[in-house]
Amino acid sequence: MLRFLVLSPGAAVEQLWLFPTLRSLRQTPAQVDVVVAPAVASLYALCPWVTQVWRYEYGSRNSLTEWVNLLGTVRDGYYDAVLLTRPSGSLSFLLWLSGVRERVGFAGVGQRWLTQVVTPKPEQYPPEYYHDLVTGLGLQVPCGALAVQIPAAAVTWAETQQQQLGLTGGYALLVWDEQYPHWGQVVAQLRQQQPDLPLVALGGTAEMPTLNPADEGQTAALLAGATLVLVSEAQLLLLQLAVAVQAPVVALLTTPPQRLLPTSELCMPLHAPTLGEISPERVVQALG
Repeated sequence: MLRFLVLSPGAAVEQLWLFPTLRSLRQTPAQVDVVVAPAVASLYALCPWVTQVWRYEYGSRNSLTEWVNLLGTVRDGYYDAVLLTRPSGSLSFLLWLSGVRERVGFAGVGQRWLTQVVTPKPEQYPPEYYHDLVTGLGLQVPCGALAVQIPAAAVTWAETQQQQLGLTGGYALLVWDEQYPHWGQVVAQLRQQQPDLPLVALGGTAEMPTLNPADEGQTAALLAGATLVLVSEAQLLLLQLAVAVQAPVVALLTTPPQRLLPTSELCMPLHAPTLGEISPERVVQALG
């Protein structure tokens, strides 16, 4: 079996966008390990395609010891190939020192130390953007759908929360944030026009029952249990988690929809130059 290592310095949402790439690597078949920042490592509890998660504080002033330890991790893994998800001179040089035969990354700083360079296409839907890296390994496989595996304990927790709130027939989940100014009007109009639709908030508000999950697994379980999710791009990770669990999503966007959402009947984008320009009436109409 092949052994692949992926160095991924990105934020949590970038790790989620990487999941289809990791799934394609795993199906080679291969063992797939990742090196990520400690702050985002917990997200990999939702990723069944990764065997080992190594932690490294990217972007900080790492000591020589930390740098050497990462080099040792790469060397000791006897990897057949390493993928780097962001151009980096220091990391590309480290991979060259590691002696790994195949070193793949995007064109940019440090590419001289790589064996295969992939031309980035930043206009793509992010999971497809990262999935282009597998072409550097000679793999010609399509990018699958964004997906996660929700831990059983998280599903049980979410079901318990729903029972406590009496949500036996489903619910609309509103992902509250400070960037969209019309949440109160949306709630008021929904209660007037759809009084039988249970409304639950993810985040702080006194206007409706609120759920506060402790981690990404519990969050994913709540999103998966909703009959409808309303979320803005201000909560980008939660928007992408809703897509990954295949929940019906109404997304409030200022970014062009094709940059953040797949083409799917489950995704309804509402786009405007600013979030404030998306009227409550437009949102309520989409939810109906």
